[in-house]
Amino acid sequence: MIVAGVSLSRDVCMECREVISPEARESSTAQPNARCEYCGGEPCAGGTDFLVMVTGVRKLRFMCMPCSVEHNRYLQQRLPQDASGLSQPEQATLLRRLNDEADAHMKQWVSERGSR
Repeated sequence: MIVAGVSLSRDVCMECREVISPEARESSTAQPNARCEYCGGEPCAGGTDFLVMVTGVRKLRFMCMPCSVEHNRYLQQRLPQDASGLSQPEQATLLRRLNDEADAHMKQWVSERGSR
């Protein structure tokens, strides 16, 4: 949590976390049945997709380890080194485009990986 520009953290049990954060409750409810968004495998990571959330959409995303590594690798290669000169609408447009490109890349990557 960020308060007045200062990052604060607390250790709370899952029950209290779900009371504090509706997103945590949604994630906890979805997690037992979650599968990797791209390959359908067992997820190792998941929760609110912050990249998508920046564009105004709230979405839960779960990924297995190989898909998570590839997704992050793809995004890191394509994120501009300095986007600070962009306006907020330009940043949102950039992130929306990068998210769409990463999604298409992952579908292709999984398809090619499965045919090996």
